[in-house]
Amino acid sequence: MKTLKLVLFALAISAGSLLHAAPENSPETTNAFNKEIQQLLKNMDIEIEEDVVANILIRFNEENEMQVLYVGTVNAKAGKLIKKHLNHKRIKTILDPSIEKYKLPIRLKS
Repeated sequence: MKTLKLVLFALAISAGSLLHAAPENSPETTNAFNKEIQQLLKNMDIEIEEDVVANILIRFNEENEMQVLYVGTVNAKAGKLIKKHLNHKRIKTILDPSIEKYKLPIRLKS
């Protein structure tokens, strides 16, 4: 019985920390920016058995380079590859400089 309580407590703590770490809503992005992200991820070489949904949180530095702050996904391998392919990449689309962080949903199809 103690083991069951301990497992349930650990599960509750981990679920709470995941919800706390999830990024807040951010403004909508433009279609041009979304297409640039698609182009950057197009050449990503990954084999997945089922579709992967990831939510990423990014910000931009002074040189208009993306800095990936958070990748929320169940598939850790896909999360690492998404971060690798997007982190420190420059984009051509000019976004609102007053917005500090952007949240983007990404779907990788199997």
